[in-house]
Amino acid sequence: MPAKLKELRCACVSASEAGGEYFQVLFEKARDNDEGYLLVQRQFETPDGGRCYVETDDIEFAGHFRLRNARVSSKQFEFDLGNGGARTVRVSFDVAESAYAQARRVLRIMIPDLQCVQAQGSPE
Repeated sequence: MPAKLKELRCACVSASEAGGEYFQVLFEKARDNDEGYLLVQRQFETPDGGRCYVETDDIEFAGHFRLRNARVSSKQFEFDLGNGGARTVRVSFDVAESAYAQARRVLRIMIPDLQCVQAQGSPE
């Protein structure tokens, strides 16, 4: 099966949490626009096997998955869906440091093995 790639360029990044059990990060091309977005959510209320809920405007890249090889920098978030890296999601963004810091914090909670790197690719 050939690898598939979903790439987005987003102008808005927001992160939120509720009650210490529900977390999400939303990447959008434009605020409140259903075209060109990535939503990553995870709940800790019940055992979830380490899976996140991923939603995009492309159903091939939506569902509950273990996110593999996840990397985030101040300019990009990238991960593979499921086993074998058959599907990769890459989101580029240019946002304020505060928005990035909040998103990175929440992503680290949702994806414990998330690799945080500098924009040039070396670890933070």
